[in-house]
Amino acid sequence: SDRWGNPREKLLQGEEWQAQRVPVCRALGHPTDGHKGVQQLAVQLDETWKTVASRFEGNAEVHICHDGKHPSLTISSLEKLEEPTSLHRLNSRVRLLLPPVDLTELLLEIDARTGFTREFTHVSESGARAQDLHISLCAVLMAEACNIGLEPLIKHNIPALTRHRLSWVKQNYLRAETLVSANARLVDFQSTLELAGRWGGGEVASADGMRFVTPVKTVNSGPNRK
Repeated sequence: SDRWGNPREKLLQGEEWQAQRVPVCRALGHPTDGHKGVQQLAVQLDETWKTVASRFEGNAEVHICHDGKHPSLTISSLEKLEEPTSLHRLNSRVRLLLPPVDLTELLLEIDARTGFTREFTHVSESGARAQDLHISLCAVLMAEACNIGLEPLIKHNIPALTRHRLSWVKQNYLRAETLVSANARLVDFQSTLELAGRWGGGEVASADGMRFVTPVKTVNSGPNRK
């Protein structure tokens, strides 16, 4: 179990860890030398608890409660800050720049910019391209990604979205190798965007997990299971 099991069993071991050690440490901002990392944490812990201890006596917002079986640390809630008018104006401008769009329209626009659906080839007839195949592919990808099945996307009056067409596309075009190829085209296109370059080198994606820096660090902190 997560609570009582050995956490080391879920870690990379041996050659597999050595192969991933440098990029993982770089992505997380940790030194590759474990002893150096522990020393840095020890110094940080020592400096932090001394700083907290020096401010504890004069801080009226923090106190120790002795109501229960064990003493507990209580921190008063922060007062609400009123939002300035400039923030409301900024929110309005951002909303105008990011109008609500349908997810299917967004996927079709990305395909128009990148042409990633051209990476999906027929399982036996690699050169065959049906009319409006990109629409069928985007619909099937949407159904798979959202785990909603093909039914909500079927439109009998649109040839590219009939039940027969979508089922045929799913069976003949969606394969591991075509998905990898389409993803590679998207990644290559993203690397040309100036904004993406400002966000980093692409070594860590949002799907790799989200790490939040909190105002108060504690040795008793843990992952948020939610």
